[in-house]
Amino acid sequence: MSVVNIIQDAWPIIILSFLGLSGIVGLIALVSPKLFAMVAETGGLWITPPKNSSVVESPIDIDQFVIRNSRQFGGLVLIVVTYLTLFFFGRIDPSWTPAFLLLVLGYSVLLALSGLIELGGEVSKIEMQLADARTDALTGLANRRVLDDELERRLSEHSRKGSAFCVALLDIDHFKEINDQHGHLTGDMVLTQGVADVICRVKRTMDLAGRYGGDEFALIYPASTLDEASIAIQHLRSEILKTSLPLENGKISITVSVGVAQAAAGDDVAALIGRADMALYSAKKAGRNQAHRHTGKSCEPIALPTTALPAEPATLSIVASGFAEQSEA
Repeated sequence: MSVVNIIQDAWPIIILSFLGLSGIVGLIALVSPKLFAMVAETGGLWITPPKNSSVVESPIDIDQFVIRNSRQFGGLVLIVVTYLTLFFFGRIDPSWTPAFLLLVLGYSVLLALSGLIELGGEVSKIEMQLADARTDALTGLANRRVLDDELERRLSEHSRKGSAFCVALLDIDHFKEINDQHGHLTGDMVLTQGVADVICRVKRTMDLAGRYGGDEFALIYPASTLDEASIAIQHLRSEILKTSLPLENGKISITVSVGVAQAAAGDDVAALIGRADMALYSAKKAGRNQAHRHTGKSCEPIALPTTALPAEPATLSIVASGFAEQSEA
């Protein structure tokens, strides 16, 4: 017996076996979605990394997605298997096949659209979660993680290209006294309306501003020299000084102390922030409500600007690491 004859004799068994196996899979998907997910994963349709694996897991839970959609898939498979089985045994008029194919195609499109809509919703949720993970919930500014990442990126760029950039740390004068005397709600209003909103209004498009922690804010100025950053930060400080917030029995004015430093060769984040922090400490020690800068050797006060603000650079970021609020007292 030739191979061709063997195949011809065996193909009905092969087809029926395939249809039987497909029917079992469809039935499992229809009756037990969880079992179907396990069977599908075991069959290698996808691989879920083990919990202790170093592989980064997908933010979309594939198992849950399959479980939610398995009954629709199982129903489609059973319909196709039933039709093909009846067709194989001559119980179906072949003229029905085009209409059946259109039905299956339409149902498949609906399933695909449903899955895409669901995945789109999952992606939107993930994007929102990622945005929340990079944003300070109270002020709406970038959080510490974003600031640290940006500093690392700017320092790397500085080491490769020599691109100048500066960091400014701001501290609200007497913020603890504001909380103690007027309450935490007033303190939150100072952080948001008194400082964060002013930063958003004053900063340039390419500036990165964030809350560094507590009453500390950070701003990063890429493509800016120490002189340019000094002018920008004094302008920001003067705008904050103009801001007063209404209270039941009066109003509260805000002042900030600021320290500025420029990135230098060999800097890491700790070294750069350390110099800006030294300048901030110098400003606070000198009486607060002023800005100092670190020249690389020592700290010195920044004079009030007598020239216009520098033009918008290709990349500009401000790092505000601490605002100090001053009560009316």
